[in-house]
Amino acid sequence: MIELLVAVLVMGIGVLGITGLQMVSLQNNRGALLRSEAVMLAYDMMDRIRANPTGLVPGLLYSGVGIGSGPPAANDCNANNCSSAQMISFDQAVWKCALGSYIEDGACIAFQGSGVLPDPGDQPGLPNGDGSISVNGGTGIVTITVQWDDPNFGQRSIAIDSQT
Repeated sequence: MIELLVAVLVMGIGVLGITGLQMVSLQNNRGALLRSEAVMLAYDMMDRIRANPTGLVPGLLYSGVGIGSGPPAANDCNANNCSSAQMISFDQAVWKCALGSYIEDGACIAFQGSGVLPDPGDQPGLPNGDGSISVNGGTGIVTITVQWDDPNFGQRSIAIDSQT
């Protein structure tokens, strides 16, 4: 009888250990998913900048977007012909909306209605996701920063630098 109780105790401790390990694994997988999405959103903006190289320093006109600033007013350049300047505002607005914090902003709702952005239920963005774009005018290096709230690790951010 004592051997049976010891066996049940050992088995119970093992099951608790496996359960804890599974929980940590799920938390780390969620964090990796959020990091991957942040990197994809940062590279999406970098690709938008490369596709619209206006000005003497490519990408310089995209700078000035900061964390905490909402999406700029913009025309739907998918449905209309836009100038390079209008395309910059459109790219910035779509990117800010895709990050997640401004999903309820009027411009974001309009882009969702026109099909430029997916429905927030399908792709909600990052939790409290926001971002910034800065360009070093002397070197032409673009720095894109994306930050978000990770439920397990607090506020996280990534930054990518690239020559345009």
